[in-house]
Amino acid sequence: MALKKAMVVIPLPKELEAEKLEIERKLCKIVELEAKKKMLVNFFDELMKGAKQLSEGEVIEFSKKFKKAGSDELKLI
Repeated sequence: MALKKAMVVIPLPKELEAEKLEIERKLCKIVELEAKKKMLVNFFDELMKGAKQLSEGEVIEFSKKFKKAGSDELKLI
């Protein structure tokens, strides 16, 4: 499935024209982070749909495993 991309046009004051590429890079990074955040929220929403079927102990155990997996992943960065 090909991703559809939308374009955003932002007027840039003349004072910032020399920094256009750096500003564009920063804005792309912000958009990338927002997309990842949205994907993560959607993932958690789907994950939590079945959470009512888990006991409190299972939720705690899952949380610990998820936290460890996340911290291990961050160490790779």
